[in-house]
Amino acid sequence: MTNRILALALVATAVTAAPAIASNITPYYLFNGDASTGWQITNGVVTNTFSTFSLGYPVAIRNTIWLGQRDDDRAVEYTLGGVATGNTSVGGDNFSQLLDGATGFAANYGVECCGATNSVTVANADWSNQQVLFNLGTSGSGIAFDPNDSTLWISAFGGTITHYSLAGANLGTINLGARLMIGLAYESLTDTFWGFDRNSNNLVQFSRAGVVLADVDIPNFNPGNPFGGEMAFNGQAAVPEPATLALLGLGVAPFVRRLRRRSL
Repeated sequence: MTNRILALALVATAVTAAPAIASNITPYYLFNGDASTGWQITNGVVTNTFSTFSLGYPVAIRNTIWLGQRDDDRAVEYTLGGVATGNTSVGGDNFSQLLDGATGFAANYGVECCGATNSVTVANADWSNQQVLFNLGTSGSGIAFDPNDSTLWISAFGGTITHYSLAGANLGTINLGARLMIGLAYESLTDTFWGFDRNSNNLVQFSRAGVVLADVDIPNFNPGNPFGGEMAFNGQAAVPEPATLALLGLGVAPFVRRLRRRSL
C-alpha cells in the first residue's frame, strides 16, 4: 500500500511540474489581406473576426494594431478589438509582396516574397519610412522578432525557418518537417513561437530548437492565406534596438523597386 501511494504521488508531481500547453495563451492575430479580414485567436478559439482594408498583411501590435499594406502603399491603425481608430500613415510604394510583419521595441520589421530579390525591411511603428534592412536569398513567408536578443526568425516557402541577426547574419536554421509556416509570432509568456501551417490549417507552436510543442486544429477554420500574424509582447521592457534606431535616424532613401504583383 505504501509503495502504491508513493507511485501515485510521483505521477501527480510529474503532471503538475510539466503541464502540457494546449494552445496559445496570448491572443494571436492573423490577417488575410486578399480577403480584407483579420482574426483574433485565443486558447485555440477564434474569438473575433473583423474587416480590414484591402491587401493589409504586415502587422505590428503594441497597444494597438498597425496593419501595413502589401506593397508599402499605406498603413491603418486598429484597436485590439479590430476597430479602425482613424489613424493612418502613408507608405513609400517601394516594396512589393510584403506578407508578414514583426513588432520590435521601437521599430517594425517586414519580409518580402516572390521576386528576384527579397528584402527584410525596417520601418517606424506606423510602417512609415520603410527601408531595406538586409536582403534574403529566398522568398520569405513569415517573420517574428525575438525580444530576448533582438533577432529575427524568418520562414521561407521551402519549409525552413532561419534565425537572423539584425545585420542579416545567419544564426542557424530549423526545419519543422512538412509544415509550411506563415504568420510567425513570438509569445513572450511561454518564450515560444507560433505560426499558421498553410498545409494543415493548424496553429503550430515551436521552440527555438525546432521542437513542435503544439499542433492545434481549429474546427472549420479555413482562412485561406493568413500571411500576416503577430502577438503583443507581455512583460517586456521597451528597450530600443540601437542598430535599428541608428539606421532609421540616418534617413537613408529606400531602395525603390518596380512593384511585383505576382499572385501567390
